[in-house]
Amino acid sequence: MARPGLRMELTTAVRKVFVYQEPVYIPGLLIKDDRTVHTVNLTVKPVTTPAAMRGFLMILLEELSPNLPRDVDVDALAAETNNVTNKDEQIVRLERELRAKEEYLQTAVEELETANEELKSTNEELQSANEELQSSNEEMETAKEELQSVNEELITVNTELQQKIEEVSRANGDLSNLLAGTQIGTIFLDFELRVQRFTPAVAQVIHLIQSDVGRPLHHIVTNLRYTTLIQDVQQVLDTLIPQERNVETTEGRWYLLRISPYRTTNNVIEGAVITFVNITEQKKVESALRQLTQVVAQSPSMVIITDDKGIIQHVNPQVTER
Repeated sequence: MARPGLRMELTTAVRKVFVYQEPVYIPGLLIKDDRTVHTVNLTVKPVTTPAAMRGFLMILLEELSPNLPRDVDVDALAAETNNVTNKDEQIVRLERELRAKEEYLQTAVEELETANEELKSTNEELQSANEELQSSNEEMETAKEELQSVNEELITVNTELQQKIEEVSRANGDLSNLLAGTQIGTIFLDFELRVQRFTPAVAQVIHLIQSDVGRPLHHIVTNLRYTTLIQDVQQVLDTLIPQERNVETTEGRWYLLRISPYRTTNNVIEGAVITFVNITEQKKVESALRQLTQVVAQSPSMVIITDDKGIIQHVNPQVTER
């Protein structure tokens, strides 16, 4: 932005002040504008106060002569103004200008060297960053291969788990169909006597529905004429000794009740199993046999009862007396 006659000297002065932090004074500069020529003294100095202004420069232009027309010969005017009467003074002026140009050139060289050093430093940083990026890229490639390997292992494990899930699902289906087909009422309990699973046939004895899974057994209503079921189950869990007894429902049906510890495949006790086997027909046969025995015993005739193979099963007192 500086005009001819000021540009080179101003650039040199600014550079010196920034480097050495000392004022620079250049007198007698001839500066041209569109219409006139100005003779000025240039001063550039660093600003030290206030603290907020540190790092700034102050540029002072002190005008020495009135404005002159632009078409005036600057060299002739300078010679006339300075009363240049001999060649020695012209040589001094020319030497001063040459020295200013040398300083300007030196400043330009220093700036170029600084720029080259900064460029070299930047290039080294870029090279180091490139090496780090290359190393990171190699690490990412290694991680990618490891991730691919882990992914393949996970796919294999997932396939095996899926197969095991299907096998367990089929086994559960087979077990459910087996328990349902046997018509044996079964209840699986945990250590807190909470219902974990049951078969449909048990609903004839204990009023269980699917939403009862997880509920304690003593919260559920039964049809049994048997009041010590909870105590007997707890005793089996405490002693690990199975119990078996015949129980009757309020509807007159009889069941063989078995209470056993629930053992896993690793022989770990995880609760209890209650089974109900319907023995109503057996009880009726036993009752009929008792009645028949009483009739035979009271008969005046001799009565011998055999099975289908001719083996004697029962005789009345009249036979033994004869």
